[in-house]
Amino acid sequence: MIKFFRNIRQNLLNEGKTTKYFKYAIGEIVLVVIGILIALSINNWNESHKQKKVLSNIYGIVAEDLKKDSLEVDMVLNFMLDRKKIFEKILNDSLNLKDVKENGMILSILTDVRVLNIEKRGYNLLRNFEDNMVSKNDSLAFRIINFYASSIFFTEKVETIIIDDLIKTNDLWKNQKWYTNIMQNKNDERFIDYMLTNQEFKNLCAFRYSMFHENYAPTIEQYKQGSKRILEAIKTRLDKK
Repeated sequence: MIKFFRNIRQNLLNEGKTTKYFKYAIGEIVLVVIGILIALSINNWNESHKQKKVLSNIYGIVAEDLKKDSLEVDMVLNFMLDRKKIFEKILNDSLNLKDVKENGMILSILTDVRVLNIEKRGYNLLRNFEDNMVSKNDSLAFRIINFYASSIFFTEKVETIIIDDLIKTNDLWKNQKWYTNIMQNKNDERFIDYMLTNQEFKNLCAFRYSMFHENYAPTIEQYKQGSKRILEAIKTRLDKK
């Protein structure tokens, strides 16, 4: 093709048709520029198509993460629900020796906790992909990143307080004679007496109850409901592909 254009230019020069030569040269340049623009456009389209495919794959990973988290949220909520009535008995001064002997869970009411470990695999991939123009112009990517950022902030904030309280309780108890038995989940009459008669134990339970049922449970329940909405949005997006 290049040789063909070169022959045309040479013939025009040999025939002394300078004006036509320049017109032809300009036309040839225009054709070359158009060809380059078309090639760039095709290349950009291919690249954009690849990036959209990557983004769709990330959405799929986010969906898997949210489904996994939903199961874990249920486990944590059930853990707290199982202990809610125990806390309420303690706070209402209605816990008795029979309750303690019939329900071994009571002995670990302040030494056992469950917190949600939000899966961040898809979120991290999406956040790293955020600078890409494809995701910047995608409202779903923006929505998912904001959802995770706020959810992680609030859940981890409450979780930190809960874990810190667990550590403080451990430090408070570790010099007690019944401490070793309790940490090994062994029954100890001295600890039972502490549970039933000591205001300190009730105060510790009041704080833990507040963190669990007035702060943490609503926070992760909200995360679960938000996850459902994000999953629906991802399914709608992927079904269009």
